[in-house]
Amino acid sequence: MINRILSTACLLLALFTVTSCEKVVFDEEQSSTSESSAGNVVIRVGSIDSGWANASTSRAMTKVTEVCTRLQFVVYQNRQRVKYKYQALGDEGFGTYSLDLAEGSYQLFVVASSGKENASISTTVPKAEFKNWSPDKDNGSGFTDTFYYYGDMTVSSSGTTEVDINMKRATSMFRLVTTDALPDNIRKIQIHYEGGSRTLDGATGYGSGNAKMSTFYLYDGTQAGQPLQLDAYVFLQAETGNLNITVIVMDGKDKEIYKQEFTNVPMQRNCITRYTGKLFVETAPDPNPDPDPNPDPDPDPDPDPDPDPDPDPQPASQILMVETEWGEIFDYTF
Repeated sequence: MINRILSTACLLLALFTVTSCEKVVFDEEQSSTSESSAGNVVIRVGSIDSGWANASTSRAMTKVTEVCTRLQFVVYQNRQRVKYKYQALGDEGFGTYSLDLAEGSYQLFVVASSGKENASISTTVPKAEFKNWSPDKDNGSGFTDTFYYYGDMTVSSSGTTEVDINMKRATSMFRLVTTDALPDNIRKIQIHYEGGSRTLDGATGYGSGNAKMSTFYLYDGTQAGQPLQLDAYVFLQAETGNLNITVIVMDGKDKEIYKQEFTNVPMQRNCITRYTGKLFVETAPDPNPDPDPNPDPDPDPDPDPDPDPDPDPQPASQILMVETEWGEIFDYTF
């Protein structure tokens, strides 16, 4: 009996070890599965919940054509990818996928994005890996706002199986708003951030694994003299998380001109964290900032001390605007 228990325990341990260490394989050269025009399964993307949870405007379901330029449909069965379809905005029938499947149970994974390239899709589990942004491509390439759907799908032996799905946002956004104007010698801005992921796990809706990521914005001189709004997207590994962000401002020879660092930036899925302030400055940030719930653009040179200061202000070098799910905004001045 003891030997049988030990053998069973060893077998379970071996299975657990194999499962835990199984490597997720992403298909870099994926191509759409050939299908007839009238399959026995029809999948339709009905709408997308595109409203940010903490935005001032009301949330609404939006047509897929208004929020993304790429759709990737993936069908799994028994941990194997059996169907794959990619669609680009402008393709006939964008948002509808007709395919042939045998009777049985499947899992459907759909990803909507707007990058220059598709995500790499796992061949065994519902995971989508996005490549890092490239400084040599136009603004908007690489990792963008991303929506997803994942769920079970049962195909019957007779008739047509119709599946209507609604997708929801998986990303969080860091937004940098400058109150000063872009200098005429600046050609590139890099937002480098750590603490998030660039791989979406469709089964959880969260990020999978840590990644160092960068978003690049390119300029040719015609934007000089204007304030900027820079957005960077990320998958969090839980509902909330923190990022460490470095913003590097460069000239035409990639020489660093300005640099700002933000640590422990609070983020929440489907929410925007907004930093507002001066980016193009060379002065070092105040190591002991005082939060001000109502910042004055032209403060008194000898203001009254804050009667109830935040005991743990967010370390940063600008005004931090954190929009929470309840619509509350916190301002910190430095």
